[in-house]
Amino acid sequence: MKPTYLAVIGLLALAGCNSAQQSVEPLPESLTYGENASKRKTQAAPGTMVQHRFMYEGQMVYETYEVQPDHSFKLIRRRMDQSGPQGNS
Repeated sequence: MKPTYLAVIGLLALAGCNSAQQSVEPLPESLTYGENASKRKTQAAPGTMVQHRFMYEGQMVYETYEVQPDHSFKLIRRRMDQSGPQGNS
């Protein structure tokens, strides 16, 4: 009985270690925000990483997008910095 309990606990622990990446929701000013986002295309090659930065609620936001096979953008990463843009102290 004891090995069965250990196996069940181990499986439950592994189930919590999901390798699927959670999607990042776009903010206003993100390239993928709003009704025109699906129409926004680029000539960059699929797989290219595109950087975008903007101010949102007093914080500097740095976003990384991956160009998809249809040349649309997919938001894959976001970092927010409370210190604001460089040079503004």
